[in-house]
Amino acid sequence: MVRSVWIILTTLVAATLAQSAGPQSQSPTQADDEIARIVGYSMTRGGALAFLETLTDTIGGRITGTPGDRAAAELILKTLKDAGIDSAHLEEYDLTSTWNHGPATGQVVSPVTRALIIGSYGWVPGTSGPIEVPVVDFGPIGSDRDPIPARVRGAAVIVDLRSGGSSSAYVGARAIIARRLAEAGASAMFIVSDKPDRMVYTSAFGFYPRAPLPVISIASDDAAFLRRLLARGDVKIRLDVQNSFSGPGKERNVVADIQGSDPSEMVLLCAHFDDWDPAQGANDNGAGVAAVLEAARIFKLLRIQPKHTIRFVFFSGEEELSNGSRAYVSQHKNELEKIRAVFNVDSGAHPPVGFAIHGRQDMEAISKTLLKPLAPLGADKVFLDADFDSDQETFIVAGLPIYSLRVEPGDYDSRHHTIIDTFERVDPRMLAIHTAVMAVAGYSFANAEQRPGRRLSPSEVQELLKRTGLQQLYELEYSSEKPN
Repeated sequence: MVRSVWIILTTLVAATLAQSAGPQSQSPTQADDEIARIVGYSMTRGGALAFLETLTDTIGGRITGTPGDRAAAELILKTLKDAGIDSAHLEEYDLTSTWNHGPATGQVVSPVTRALIIGSYGWVPGTSGPIEVPVVDFGPIGSDRDPIPARVRGAAVIVDLRSGGSSSAYVGARAIIARRLAEAGASAMFIVSDKPDRMVYTSAFGFYPRAPLPVISIASDDAAFLRRLLARGDVKIRLDVQNSFSGPGKERNVVADIQGSDPSEMVLLCAHFDDWDPAQGANDNGAGVAAVLEAARIFKLLRIQPKHTIRFVFFSGEEELSNGSRAYVSQHKNELEKIRAVFNVDSGAHPPVGFAIHGRQDMEAISKTLLKPLAPLGADKVFLDADFDSDQETFIVAGLPIYSLRVEPGDYDSRHHTIIDTFERVDPRMLAIHTAVMAVAGYSFANAEQRPGRRLSPSEVQELLKRTGLQQLYELEYSSEKPN
């Protein structure tokens, strides 16, 4: 039955590709046939879903620098090797700090006694044992120049930090206000969770390698409760956050090649495998890892050799500061000029609509042409918006042509970095489509007659960052570093 479905699907895709090519291409080309086979296997083999189940159920939480993340790297490596991809290997890099995620509890002790639903952000310190502190409502964040009121000293401070649809700007504001509160002597920073149903949130962007004070996600209902109490008088809470730091550490990326007939150039297909441990990291970003890994296996299984090499890179450390992709760029700096394009997937298994090219207007026209094979999958649109929301930031800063998969968001934001990012909630059909999209994109760009764009110079990168509104976040995250 599966074979029959595959034959039908392959025929339909081949016919669609031939029709979309216009009246001059009535007979499928070799490329049409290979794309149809790639799509057919992606949709019917079930390899991505099977791998994702193993990753999430046997390993689960994969915080950077922990045994879980190490186990994930080993699993990816073994799976690639078992598929006959002998080039697969680990590439180790240094972590400035490693972090131990301990339990976090909170309780109102005055004027009433009530437990609070809280969770710790990543790479933030714990409290010095259980502490009892007053609560202060800071409210919305104003200008960076607004003075911090003296009443925050020694207090747990409730802060409204809503992303407003721009998470890159959000993480910058989050890091800045944490630093300012710490300088003013606050004991802890409460960020009101925007997740539904009393869910809390975790993240580390802007806090790695160490936040200046405990930063806590508090359920929105519990924050509202505290504010009602504050409207009637003083409030005191007990906090016990048992995080700790273990000093420098090591992490690994996994890299594998499907070598092209002309290996002088390459296309990268990328995803990060680290996650947060309240759940399984199934959508963020187990799904992306599964799609990219299955794409590599399908190329090997079908014995498809592209013109130029397709490299599959699985990063660790994305959740902290894109550490894995930064390490990759540093370790492969002599190969960067060989890269035709980088495709990154970190969007969850939702309906794909196309790729963002992060402000690279020079790439827009040719990208629309090169992505045409993805039209039958609904993923051929090109978006100019730019962000630092994932490992694409590293390649933007390096000046390379970078493509980030865009999807219909669905309920991604509700599940993102929460306790319900689990295997059960990943759509198997969408995961199969993502596999096809990433594989076809890699194939098309590796076989294209020309590159989609050149590598930008450092000064051009700086101009791009200014034009796309990313300059301030770049300065925050990269400090004195300059684009490579």
